[in-house]
Amino acid sequence: MDKNVLVFNVQSNYGRFRKPYTTTSALTYLCIHPVALKGLIGAILGIKKEDLISETSNLTLGIEVLSAIDKDLQSVKLLSLKSGMFHFPANVEFLRNPNYNIYVKWDSENYNALKDKLASGEVFFTPYLGVSENVAKISYVGEFKELNEMENTKIGHTDIKHIDSIFPVAEFNIEIDLNDPNKKYYFDTIPIKNNEKREYIEYKRVLISKDAISINCNNLKNPHNFSKLSKIGEKCVYFFK
Repeated sequence: MDKNVLVFNVQSNYGRFRKPYTTTSALTYLCIHPVALKGLIGAILGIKKEDLISETSNLTLGIEVLSAIDKDLQSVKLLSLKSGMFHFPANVEFLRNPNYNIYVKWDSENYNALKDKLASGEVFFTPYLGVSENVAKISYVGEFKELNEMENTKIGHTDIKHIDSIFPVAEFNIEIDLNDPNKKYYFDTIPIKNNEKREYIEYKRVLISKDAISINCNNLKNPHNFSKLSKIGEKCVYFFK
């Protein structure tokens, strides 16, 4: 069955999605992840922090990277409150000029509320990419029909030759052309879910690129994985649930 998908663009001069296991050197994930993205959508709609997990329980998201993966390392001074107040230097990683198209599937009530906010250009709280200094620019791309590869009989999974969004590498057979110097591919293990204490409880290793990734459908690891793919216009997008 055809469904509707909301698409919006989010970008900023800088972004930082801090890896929780780093201490004095604050490293960043290579792109926005589903947990951070749910927080950003919550800011647009004004969802309270304590209600975010329950309100987004049936939200599914696709993330298309439009920018190159560039990072800056900046030195900052932090204030310690232990053993007396003093400043100490720390290196912090930032993503430079991050730019994403975000694909959203949700229940009708929240879907329509988000659509109204995006179409009007209004937000409840100021959205940002990782930290409050990195204010995000949000722009509405539009509403599109979804064609699900497993449910729609007009399109079979063997017709899928590439994926335009980030996706878990364990679920598909990928084909990367290492001889093309104009294309760059990155792997990162990103958080997919968190709990009420805001602790990450599930991770997946994903492939990230601003270029479409070729996949081989002739030897599937699990045909059911293609139910997580959808055609949105000319794009093939993986949805995190």
